[in-house]
Amino acid sequence: MHCLLAFALMAPTTLLFDQVWGSVGERTRFAQSERNGIQYLRSLGQLTIALTDAQSAAVSGRPFPRDTVTRVVEATASVDARLGGDLRTHERWSGLRAKIEALAALGVIDPAAAFSTFGEATDLLLALYKEVRDNSQLTREQDIDASYLQEGAAQQLPEAVVAAGRFMDLAVIAAGRPRNDPAGTAANLLNARDAVTYPANNLAAGLQAAVDGTSSRTLSGNLLSRLDRFRRGMETLTATTVPVDGRTAVNTAALRDVRNEVQTSASELAATILDELDLLIGARIEDLDRQRQTAAVTLAVAVLLALVPLTVRLVRPRRRPVANPPVPPAPQPAEDVVPAWRREPTGAR
Repeated sequence: MHCLLAFALMAPTTLLFDQVWGSVGERTRFAQSERNGIQYLRSLGQLTIALTDAQSAAVSGRPFPRDTVTRVVEATASVDARLGGDLRTHERWSGLRAKIEALAALGVIDPAAAFSTFGEATDLLLALYKEVRDNSQLTREQDIDASYLQEGAAQQLPEAVVAAGRFMDLAVIAAGRPRNDPAGTAANLLNARDAVTYPANNLAAGLQAAVDGTSSRTLSGNLLSRLDRFRRGMETLTATTVPVDGRTAVNTAALRDVRNEVQTSASELAATILDELDLLIGARIEDLDRQRQTAAVTLAVAVLLALVPLTVRLVRPRRRPVANPPVPPAPQPAEDVVPAWRREPTGAR
């Protein structure tokens, strides 16, 4: 009976523990994969700035910034060597790295040709962003604040930075061309400007939604000021560099200043987004660890409660049987007792 009671207590508790432990373990692995993706995205942010700077240098006829590019490429290669197996990015990264090394070997070429060649590299870079985002599970993020943050850091912000670089370089190319096709030049620049404003506007809307939907105490204060700076830089960029009539000259000196501001603000914003995203996911992992501890304690208590009746039964002292117990004497028949008044006198006979 005691064994049946113990089993009746242990069976549902063990089943519940197994379900909770497995579910929490799966969610923990999911969150850790997201954090690996965040580490990879940090290295890609620096690579994005370096590669768009190299494109600007090539379009302007300046030397390739070999030292800077080499440093960020080696940093990204180190991250890929450590995390690329789990994130399945080795092949994509190898293709991008080979393309960057080929760009470094180029000499001074025609600005339009440089723009096209570097455009192939930045397309590969954006594809690597998508690979990291997909394979790290970031695209499956369910929490509203973390979902908007990962989308901003891994898609909208890099797209905006690459588009801004292309837009500024097209403006430089337009400034050096004969103005025999002003309408075509203006159309190209206006299209490029739209390619900048679309991801930038989506980024701003998404980050505001993240702030509105979060319980984080640091997200709003840390994020919005940097977002405002980035938006101001982008607005200045798109407002001052487009010769909308096809004839107005582009101020390339002002363009360089705007470019520096956009890239600086983008780097700060990317770092802040990833920091806040990592904090949210780290807090989730800590909560999952507490759930596991609670489940383990609950199981341990159930085991102890189930073992108590068995332990009591095992340690309870038993009465030792007595060998050859004494046999009580048989009762003696009672003598007939005659009342004294009925007794015959002794001398009457």
